[in-house]
Amino acid sequence: MKSNTANIITIDGTSSSGKSTISKLLAEKLNYSLLDSGKLYRAAGYINSQNKDASNDINNLINLISKISLQVDEESFEFEIYYHNKKIDHLLYSEDVGKFASVVSKIPEVRKCMLTLQHSCVKEPGLIANGRDMGSEVFPNASLKIYITASIEIRARRRFNELNEKGENVDYENIYESLKKRDDSDMRRKISPLKVPDNAEIIDTSYLKPDAIVDKILNLYTIT
Repeated sequence: MKSNTANIITIDGTSSSGKSTISKLLAEKLNYSLLDSGKLYRAAGYINSQNKDASNDINNLINLISKISLQVDEESFEFEIYYHNKKIDHLLYSEDVGKFASVVSKIPEVRKCMLTLQHSCVKEPGLIANGRDMGSEVFPNASLKIYITASIEIRARRRFNELNEKGENVDYENIYESLKKRDDSDMRRKISPLKVPDNAEIIDTSYLKPDAIVDKILNLYTIT
């Protein structure tokens, strides 16, 4: 395994393809820190939703975002998000916050702020960076780049089952259409569109179990 101080594995890919699960398992296996970049944008969306004036004033929004800080949880290895020194992870997963996150993520000044935060996460012994532009934009010189995908039917079924288990009343067809729109939006957006990073290893998770995917990535990491 590598021994330098800038070990970075990026995990990019489509929605509900398994990025989060794979990233967490890898972080545990390697004792690397874990950055979920989507959570950062949800934090910006949450801050935006709590401050009505922020949406109309970029400088105000950037000032508010500058109050975000990150700390690694020693058990999960994941960077947790703090705002004004208070942990806010548990506030970031509502549908409304997701909509605000989608809006602010398209603002160049916001992405510039996030880039600084993301780069600050690189620490020994290494980092697993999960998102949609980690290997293409944020960490283009990563030690290993992975692009994870799966058929839209399987991704929709996974999302449907996940929400069902949480007790939510959901419709498979609505989830399917939502994922189609999300894919199209991610790939067509002008700023940091979702794409396969240069030199990335593409893994289709449609019919693979998480442990098998992790073993495959660890094997790739050992020989790169």
